[in-house]
Amino acid sequence: MVQPAELSERKKKILKAIIDVHIRLGEPVGSEFLTQNEQIALSSATIRNEMAELEEMGYLEQPHTSAGRVPSRAGYRLYVDSLMNRYPISSRETEELNGLVKSRIDALDKLLEQAGKMVSVLTNYTSLTMKAGSAHGVVRRFDAVWLDENSFILVMTLDGDTVRSKTVHLPFETDAETLKRLMEVLNETVAGIPMDGINLPRMVAMEQAMGENAHLVSPVIKNVYEVIGTSDTGDIRFEGVNRMLQYPEFSDVDRIREMFDVLEKKDEIMDVMTHAKSDGVNVIIGGETTVRQMENSTLVFKNLTENGRVVGAIGVIGPCRMDYSKVVTLIDCMTDRISHVLDGTSDGTAASPPSLTGQKSPPGTKG
Repeated sequence: MVQPAELSERKKKILKAIIDVHIRLGEPVGSEFLTQNEQIALSSATIRNEMAELEEMGYLEQPHTSAGRVPSRAGYRLYVDSLMNRYPISSRETEELNGLVKSRIDALDKLLEQAGKMVSVLTNYTSLTMKAGSAHGVVRRFDAVWLDENSFILVMTLDGDTVRSKTVHLPFETDAETLKRLMEVLNETVAGIPMDGINLPRMVAMEQAMGENAHLVSPVIKNVYEVIGTSDTGDIRFEGVNRMLQYPEFSDVDRIREMFDVLEKKDEIMDVMTHAKSDGVNVIIGGETTVRQMENSTLVFKNLTENGRVVGAIGVIGPCRMDYSKVVTLIDCMTDRISHVLDGTSDGTAASPPSLTGQKSPPGTKG
């Protein structure tokens, strides 16, 4: 396949026009239709030749029943990466986004739930929100309730104010003052650290801080791992699943069954999202993922961060013929504002942005 950089500006302009029209109308696009585009200003014969070459290059496809062309997966990829305009967010959409971040929802679960509903309504696609599991997160604070010389209740406050507790039984005796000191050491050394960051040097530091009671560290850390490692592996929530039914791509029974099979594969989708390489909006089109059932669909998402750590993600899933510009822009704006709120750097609101028509998609879009 010819590399995108080798495409002439004329070919790029024609390809962009075809994809813009196909996304809007859902029909194959012919050369006669494109002669009405003032930005192209070419004859029908010239456009036909360029379209034929774009098809040979793998960026367009021609359905058997039509003289027009539709984008291929490679065509959509090039469009998302370098051709599409940025969507101009309306004042109404800005108000909705501002309303979400000003709603004073403290729990991350509830915030993601409301964000998912809003994204589905604003984009008219099925939305998905992912909450990272506790095993990928951190314990914000450690507390303990001393029961007797051989046992105590370990209380761990996680992200979103989720609380986990476990009764710890020790093969040796301890007292309330020693337990209090242990909690101080845990909060000084481990609180706020990702679980995979509790390494040998950190363990040694905790044991040194505990002095003659260093033997308490190992059994307590073991219990922390047992609780955090099994309590929550994260989850994905879908909103607006019925919206898929209105798209002709899913009018075929086999296609809609394939899509519902995708929705059942939460673990596989979560794996794709948690291993995303981009800090920006990720756009995964068709067979670009290892999830076989997503051959005819697109997943668009962006991770949600708090103090530099991924705590979740917001996105949409739908047909490859997706309004990428609108979806990418809205998800980008929403996640940025929510992340600012979680970080405490602002209230997440912003004035209605100026028209961005003509600007390319935000940096960081990734397949």
